[in-house]
Amino acid sequence: MGATLVELIVGIVVMMAVTSLAVAHVVRHLRAANAISAALDLNSRLRDGADILAAELRGISPPGDSVTVAADTAMEFYSAIGSSTLCTRPAANTITLPPDSLPSGRVLSSWVVDPEAGDDVLIFGDSTPSGVAGWQRSSVQGVAFVATSGGCPASAGLLSVTDAAGAARSVQISMAPSVVVAATRGAPVRIVRRVRYSVYRGGDRRWYLGYRRCPASCGPIQPVSGPYESESGRPISFRYYSRAGVAVSTSGPVADVGRVDLIFRASYATPFRLPGMGTPIVSDSVVASVALRNRW
Repeated sequence: MGATLVELIVGIVVMMAVTSLAVAHVVRHLRAANAISAALDLNSRLRDGADILAAELRGISPPGDSVTVAADTAMEFYSAIGSSTLCTRPAANTITLPPDSLPSGRVLSSWVVDPEAGDDVLIFGDSTPSGVAGWQRSSVQGVAFVATSGGCPASAGLLSVTDAAGAARSVQISMAPSVVVAATRGAPVRIVRRVRYSVYRGGDRRWYLGYRRCPASCGPIQPVSGPYESESGRPISFRYYSRAGVAVSTSGPVADVGRVDLIFRASYATPFRLPGMGTPIVSDSVVASVALRNRW
């Protein structure tokens, strides 16, 4: 039997109603998915910035590796870039460190990045000019890579014959001023680099967490986290507390910082509304509290 005109019209109206409901349902789900995706993306970027700074701060320790400049949106400190041990008793201005990769699998050197001129070297000695064991500090003047068989030979007693004959090269560091310590082979060595993290606005008018290396004066800034949108000024701030838990509010060199709070707040470029929520999601925040080592 053929359908009447009325039946066709009713069928079309019902189909349009069902289609409209289905489209509305899909649109709601797409909006929800976009809102959740944007929320996860923003939270991930906030955590990235907080994690980078927290990891750096957890690696610093005395002497002189504390926060040297403390401001609301910038801080400078000595970042630990590596640790090692002396191959032989150091000369006044030169030390040699074993390779970071040895045939035996032993790990005597570990570098985040290779040492460079302008970094600082700290050597632990059993005695110092003051008569007390401790760290002596000097500035790296130059770095050379030498054959391990000559720079860190097996006869020195630190490496095995197999390790000393390996293809990896030892690190030879020249430094000034001279370091006077009673240090022998196996004495701990640390390499640190003065760095500056600060909040700045890029050419795209969005905010970034930036990094600078500061051997004498700070170099060009490089973004390490971001971008961040903010409707109320800088989205990142730092708070400092002494070992007694008292807030440190003075900008500039700070000797008694025992804890740093990292506060990251940012907004969405476009507000998102989840189904069932009367207020759109427009911002998120991450707060990390980092207690510095050897302060308590």
